Amino acid sequence: MKVFIIILAIILGLGIFLFFSQKDTVLVDDFEENTSNYILENDSEVNLSSYIFENDSAQNKAVIWQFDFNTKQWLASGNPPSCLDPFVIYSPVDVRLADGVLYPGQVRGGDYKPHGGFRFDSLKNNEVNVYASFDASLVKAARHLESGEIQYSLYFINDCGLMYKLDHLRELTDKFEDILDKVPMGAEGDSRTTEINPSIFISKGEHIATKVGIESNKNVFVDFGLYDLREKNGVDYDAELRAQYQSVDEYGAYALCWLENLEEEDKNIVKSLPGADGVSGKTSDYCK
Repeated sequence: MKVFIIILAIILGLGIFLFFSQKDTVLVDDFEENTSNYILENDSEVNLSSYIFENDSAQNKAVIWQFDFNTKQWLASGNPPSCLDPFVIYSPVDVRLADGVLYPGQVRGGDYKPHGGFRFDSLKNNEVNVYASFDASLVKAARHLESGEIQYSLYFINDCGLMYKLDHLRELTDKFEDILDKVPMGAEGDSRTTEINPSIFISKGEHIATKVGIESNKNVFVDFGLYDLREKNGVDYDAELRAQYQSVDEYGAYALCWLENLEEEDKNIVKSLPGADGVSGKTSDYCK
């Protein structure tokens, strides 16, 4: 009888031990799984970023494009990816509102303009929405006074080496207002740029500005330029013009006829518009 009781007690004790051991294991597994999910949901960007920079090849790291003033060339750090060909861009404005096109690659206002732009002379105010033309990083910007009003200029570059410029933005969206608030204010006509470091990635179609041009005299226009930093555009600028207009080497030699890169419907509308500059019209070093 005593032996039976002892054996029964051992069996019961073993059963209780196994029951609670299994329960503890399940609880620990659940905790570890939940903790793992929390880390992935909240810290995965940090962990992934560290993994990429420590383990991935240089080809997949961020590419930085900078102009070398000694060689007069744009140079890339790392190995830039190939650009899409053809490279189609989203129009920075609703072209149906435009009354005329400022053509890139012409002398306007006593200066050489590698960029072009749009005029909106029939609008009753300066309210024109401006959007990002393609995925790219904001690399430099400026804010300065013109006719006593703040004007913003922004430069965006993607990894493959295409850059676009927006200028004469009068009023920015909240996101871009916060970014540009840190850029030093230039005096009247002083549009020198400040590098945005680190650069800020901006997606195609992001809303950038709500007003353009000068409000006091209802001068409603916006500048837009497109540049291929991988190679020069083949325009033969003479030494005199290069000496007279300092923007030629850095921007003029790489500028494109961006009208050709617009989506087909927008391209057709823009090409049907008159040249907005009263002197140069549709004359262009890039658009043929």
